[in-house]
Amino acid sequence: MPDLTISNSLCTRCGVCVDICPMRILELPGKELLPRFTGTGADRCIVCGHCEAVCPTGALRMDDPRLDPASYPPQKTLLDAEELDAYLRMRRSIRRFRPDPVPREAIVALLDVVRYAPSGSNRQGVKWLVIHETTQVRQLTALAVDWFRSQQDGDTLLSRNFNIAGMIRSWQKGNDPICRNAPHLVIPYTDRQHPTAAVDAIIAAAHLEIAAPAHGIGTCLSGFFQMAAESWEPLQQALDLPEGHRPGYTILLGFPATNFLRPPRRNRLDITWR
Repeated sequence: MPDLTISNSLCTRCGVCVDICPMRILELPGKELLPRFTGTGADRCIVCGHCEAVCPTGALRMDDPRLDPASYPPQKTLLDAEELDAYLRMRRSIRRFRPDPVPREAIVALLDVVRYAPSGSNRQGVKWLVIHETTQVRQLTALAVDWFRSQQDGDTLLSRNFNIAGMIRSWQKGNDPICRNAPHLVIPYTDRQHPTAAVDAIIAAAHLEIAAPAHGIGTCLSGFFQMAAESWEPLQQALDLPEGHRPGYTILLGFPATNFLRPPRRNRLDITWR
């Protein structure tokens, strides 16, 4: 159960924390009293931290056994909109990687930022599997190719949309059309029973893709490996996720072997206004 600590000397009783609470579980009984949980508020708190983050004087602190005790200084200035727009336009899916590995501490630093991605009801249920050993990446890729072999006969969704035989031939020639010879795989995974689990994992994967270039790291969402991971039991056994959990979306990760110099053109913006 979360614990709400408020400094009497710092709190101005402005009520902003009460107004911002998405669960409506905080109250300000009077101008002389401190904000507090409503009667059942502590039981219903999702520990989103809005109340702590919005407090003008830093008077409020939310504590819970689940929370990492680390704290960070507030952002001093807003990001320049034009610079951020340019950064996002330059995001590229990397399919050519350098063979040298990304240090584990660099991946940890990246995922430490990504854990701030939103999740349903602030559940923060996304966990991460990092296949750091490149030899294991190749072994898992071989299992994914086995699934492709099982799909090449008959009329399947995969066979109707992709040249499965060509991809298998490419693999046999020593190429890697599945994981693009990426040195690492990163897989967010979630509890199947939670209604927002699948979306939470994809949001986390998207945040990883956005943040990675700023850390000098390249990524690519691997739809081929993901389809195999969702369907092929030998690959599922090799991934060995906890019981009841599913892979969210497999991400190829490594140092880019190519520098992109300008953003490409994209389809025209398509908006429906109502």
